[in-house]
Amino acid sequence: MDAFFNDGKTSKRRNCKIEFHLGKLKISYVNDKQVAQTAEWEISKINKIDVRTSSTTLKYGEFPQEVLKLANQNDLNYLISRYPEAGFHKSTYNTFVSYGWTGLIVLIFIGILFGLVFFFYGAPALAEAFARTIPEEYETYIGRNIQETYLQYLEVDTSRSRMVQRFHDELEYESRYDIHIVVVESDIANAFALPGGFIVVYSGILEMIEKEDELAALLAHEVSHVNGRHSLRTISRNLSTYLLLSILTGDVGGFSSVIIENSNLISSLSFSRNLEKEADIDGINLMINADINPQGMVDLFKRFEYLGNSIANNIRKKPDIDSTGSFVKNDSSQTWRKVARKKTEQLLSTHPFPSNRIEYLESALLDLSIRDFQNKGSLEYLFDDIKNETDSLYSKL
Repeated sequence: MDAFFNDGKTSKRRNCKIEFHLGKLKISYVNDKQVAQTAEWEISKINKIDVRTSSTTLKYGEFPQEVLKLANQNDLNYLISRYPEAGFHKSTYNTFVSYGWTGLIVLIFIGILFGLVFFFYGAPALAEAFARTIPEEYETYIGRNIQETYLQYLEVDTSRSRMVQRFHDELEYESRYDIHIVVVESDIANAFALPGGFIVVYSGILEMIEKEDELAALLAHEVSHVNGRHSLRTISRNLSTYLLLSILTGDVGGFSSVIIENSNLISSLSFSRNLEKEADIDGINLMINADINPQGMVDLFKRFEYLGNSIANNIRKKPDIDSTGSFVKNDSSQTWRKVARKKTEQLLSTHPFPSNRIEYLESALLDLSIRDFQNKGSLEYLFDDIKNETDSLYSKL
């Protein structure tokens, strides 16, 4: 077979002849002094290139490489047919192309599948990983702006905000963030943590809680979300497509803008069950380190469970029909159903309640060698003030 050969020592291209041998090529050519020369290429050492798509050029060895330029595609195909198992013409792309349109369609399908997997799994993971690298000062800036935006259309209870803040400060939970608590007026029983140390508590959950240990547990849980940066990480996952565009373009300001502009999603933010469990266990540790009885965490979630079961049972006992058997469209039972369902659904949607939650909490208490705890007497007085304020407000409704 005729071809052109370059020995890598000069830029001159010479005519040559190729002979095919077992496991090697023998290349014969004449040098500048008209002396016959030969070069032998081991088939296994020919450099891999996309020979079917890019060119009819083969390269051999390290720099400076020897180069063999075949006359046409037919010669290349013939060479490949002589060494069908050789690695130099083996590539994923070439394999697909060798199957014609079928291979191309399969390749496109795999590309689309890869894109979907990246969109639903890779992008959220990358966005969450980036969120972990955000400086705490910047996270606090994001959290403050989210809080201000979110609270614009809510009624803040300034009095109880101060009370719950004092209650938290008395707990002395460990955190590298300055914790800021705001209580908002709402029948919904809920609370959630924002990035950078901001916590929003709905007045409905203060009505539900009956002991200071339970309120201490609620705040320990939310502070643990703050310490673990769970809000920023979860928001980043949920808005990963927009955030990745900001990251790839180097627009860090765009990162915060996307999150702040979507602050309306915060109240419905649902942490994964892994993050919820992490906040539960870390919350128990916060309580123990602060000499607060962690049994309050178990009692809190037992109360949540009881509330959910009680409402479900009462809904079944309050059918939307009157004594004549006719459906009632706007009676008190139907209104009660809507309010009860709204309160419970909001709580459970943002705080997933796996069936084993109380079980693993009780197990954690056993593993932690629970001791006698000396709850601060001031907590009881502060909690009583909060409950008295709550009862007073609800008695006026």
